Amino acid sequence: MIVEYFSVEGKYHENEDRLAVRNMGKSGAVAVLADGMGGLSLGDMAAEVVTNNVAEYISHNYQGHNERNILQKSLAHADKELRNVSMKYKSNMGAAVAAVIVLGHCLFCTWQGNVRVYVRHGNKTTLITEDHIAHIGYGRYALTRCIKGASLRDDIPFVCHKLNAGDMVFLCSDGFYNVAEDSMTNISVEEIKKKIGTPEDDASLIKISYDREETEQVISIKACSDNK
Repeated sequence: MIVEYFSVEGKYHENEDRLAVRNMGKSGAVAVLADGMGGLSLGDMAAEVVTNNVAEYISHNYQGHNERNILQKSLAHADKELRNVSMKYKSNMGAAVAAVIVLGHCLFCTWQGNVRVYVRHGNKTTLITEDHIAHIGYGRYALTRCIKGASLRDDIPFVCHKLNAGDMVFLCSDGFYNVAEDSMTNISVEEIKKKIGTPEDDASLIKISYDREETEQVISIKACSDNK
């Protein structure tokens, strides 16, 4: 299994995307990507709090089973920690997030907001998450769910997706998929990064290449250069 990622700043604003990847050895890998909410304050800090707390909670508590429970608890933990940070800075903060565990032949996924997870099998790329957004008029959209330090709804989404050798998993923020959804193929992450150049909005991608049939995989994590 090879995990590659990058995050690039948009033209007009500071990068408010954050990502975290954890190698769990024989247990697999964890990947988390968060996008700080526009219109709220300290989006970069919100995204960092969320990604770090989700990733750390999973890596410290996951025992190789009950993935739905551990993923959902990780979001609740991040929500609680973000509430503490929001109170400390007296700021209204929030972030969209997606988190995955890859274990054996399975991808386990949860999310809040519009960070997306795709799976590519052969020549077909499938979106396995559903955006939590609502149209608010004049071509504008707002998140209907996020991590905001205000507790979460009970029906936190969860997906279990079977993986086959050669499959690829993509986690990406809207700044990426709005301009480069067609780039989620077998080209390298370095090539994808060069292709998008400097986008209008922050653009972040985590690519997981599932290249083995064995349950116990060798996991390699690679960051593209010049990540921000």
